[in-house]
Amino acid sequence: MTDRRRSDDYKQISGYIPLDLALEFKSICARLGISQSDAIEEMAHEWIAQKTGSSSNSSRNAAPKTIADLVRTNMTELKRCGIKNLSALAKGEVLPTPGDFAIITSALAIPEEERVKIWEETFKLSVYQDTRGVKVYRDSGGVKEDECEYS
Repeated sequence: MTDRRRSDDYKQISGYIPLDLALEFKSICARLGISQSDAIEEMAHEWIAQKTGSSSNSSRNAAPKTIADLVRTNMTELKRCGIKNLSALAKGEVLPTPGDFAIITSALAIPEEERVKIWEETFKLSVYQDTRGVKVYRDSGGVKEDECEYS
């Protein structure tokens, strides 16, 4: 887990916005379970991309090294997948089940070789191919969607 206040990789920014906008921002962050820092970082990336016509050269564009990195940089998109404890996963406080990991990487279209690297870096142990595999389904009214197999 990164302590952003003490990390050389992070810098505090500040500004003044209207009270009603600040209250709405804080309320939405709380409701979504996203830290205000993560939301501001996401907005800054989008703002820079909009103003420059390209994405920023930051860690957001770098390949994630751990599951926490992956979740942290894709928090908004992953909210729709039904994964619990996203905030704790993003902070590295908990680890996902293999099934949740499969859902996360499938939702983000992470290639298999990257999945293995992220899993190994997170757990610091070798991942062996298992012929059994794990099938993960999101059930929507009896219709199976986004079938994904992870082995």
